[in-house]
Amino acid sequence: MKPRVAMLAYACDPEGSGEHWLGWGWAAEAARRFDVQLITTPKSRGAIERHAAPAGITPHFVEPPATRAFGAWWRKYAWQKIAARRVVELHAMEKIAVVHQTTFHTFRVPFSAASLGIPSVWGPIAGGERVPPGFDRWLGAARSSERRRALLNRACLALPAVRRSLRDASAIFVSNRTTLDFLPASCHARCEIVAPNALRDEPAPRPPAQDRGGLALLYAGNCVGTRSIPLVLAALKRLADPSCMLTVVGDGPALAEWRADAAGANVRFAGRVAREDLPRYYAEADALVFPALRDSGGSALLEAMTLGLPVVCLDWAGPAEMVDVDSGVKISVADPERSIADMATAFARLRDEPAWRRSLASAAIERARTLFTWEAKRRVLEATYRRLIR
Repeated sequence: MKPRVAMLAYACDPEGSGEHWLGWGWAAEAARRFDVQLITTPKSRGAIERHAAPAGITPHFVEPPATRAFGAWWRKYAWQKIAARRVVELHAMEKIAVVHQTTFHTFRVPFSAASLGIPSVWGPIAGGERVPPGFDRWLGAARSSERRRALLNRACLALPAVRRSLRDASAIFVSNRTTLDFLPASCHARCEIVAPNALRDEPAPRPPAQDRGGLALLYAGNCVGTRSIPLVLAALKRLADPSCMLTVVGDGPALAEWRADAAGANVRFAGRVAREDLPRYYAEADALVFPALRDSGGSALLEAMTLGLPVVCLDWAGPAEMVDVDSGVKISVADPERSIADMATAFARLRDEPAWRRSLASAAIERARTLFTWEAKRRVLEATYRRLIR
């Protein structure tokens, strides 16, 4: 008989994307070896019911509280309290061996079921990422919202329910080291770094780029202040090489500021691009730049690695976990001036050493296939469950 696992996933949709798709993915992988009782909302009920039986998952739909009087956080907190009561009911009918809350993907919403006396897993959780000291001015108009977020994080970490969840969880999957460092030291021994991103499909690596001379850089994603494209623009201006060009694909609130900062840099803004047109931009690029000042992961980064595109990112938060020195270039965040200088140096080397680019590309493909498949995540999940059950 398979051990029973109660899995709490507020965001869950086998036909969805982002956190909703990841919420389903964890349940589907656990169901390969365990009897999964999936507790979620009825938002994607039709899709879940279509996929649940073939996957060996028993779904339980818990309606979120109707009130919105205290905002989204209170609604989510109240939901997982109700979900914890459902775990108690299931446990009374037949023993639950492990309870695992996979989504929400943040420490800010507590994990009430961790206090039921059942072995428990929380995560992957993120949320403790912050902008490195000294980089505020590179956020543009996002500076004030980032300050408010930092204050909110400290306030949430002080909440008794959050502290209790961190104390009572038997094991905690943490998305990155920056969040781990933010959490209380008392829980670190029960934490394991588990990147939240996973490959949905494994696209064929792009054809090797022709050595055209120069360097074609690509940024693909949301144009928000925390992605700090102005750092890249400053590095390109320092390099002062017209053969090095950045293409920015995407749209968002920071785009107007980035355009204003682009004077003197070789950059073109492609705007929003249809998903089916993105492969052309990846195929034309020599490297992806992903200068996130605060990010728990990065789907574009993982997609680039899978396609065999070297990545230049900051050595900070989620991207720092996803990329290593063999599969990309990690730029120090000791201070902005050093980051700009190191980035310019990295661009020059990528331009001048095509063989190094090819080596990074091969290592990126191997790292993506080794660490970011659902098979790799299932190994971590199963090892953790077995340890707790023993």
